[in-house]
Amino acid sequence: MAYLLDYIKSRWVPKGRVVTAGVPPEARVEQVPVTRALVARHLAASSRLPQDAATENAIFMALSDPLFLQTGPRPLAQQLIAAGLGAELEALVKLLTVLTQEVTRRMYIDAASRRPEAIGIRLFPLHATADATIQALCATDAHGLGTGVYPFDAVPDNPTPGQPCPFYIRVVTQN
Repeated sequence: MAYLLDYIKSRWVPKGRVVTAGVPPEARVEQVPVTRALVARHLAASSRLPQDAATENAIFMALSDPLFLQTGPRPLAQQLIAAGLGAELEALVKLLTVLTQEVTRRMYIDAASRRPEAIGIRLFPLHATADATIQALCATDAHGLGTGVYPFDAVPDNPTPGQPCPFYIRVVTQN
């Protein structure tokens, strides 16, 4: 039995370069697309968290470090609280989850905009029972690119501050 496992391991040795977390160091982001305005907008909608400059700054600084993407919202919330942020853990985890989703969505849009064949981003409602605002965003052809398609510089922001974005996005390429 041990011989068989050794044989299988020897046959499935990775070819080429092995990278951590699937992203080679040269392709990792140096700056995260987080702004104080993004943090402030979502923090203001999180009524169970302190609404002060210190809280906003601590969250902004934590999200400015690209390593937060590997840390995850719960461990990051625990680190912030351990460092003295006076916040309720679950409320902070929820906010950091929303902000992580917002930041990764922006990173996805930025990366897609660099693809030569890409023309924009299409929005799809996350739920079939989405409210009228989300349905309108996903059904409108405001830029002549197709239903729910927006050029990279006009992709709508999350219309529900403090909550997960109610639509998902896909890259649209030229025919």
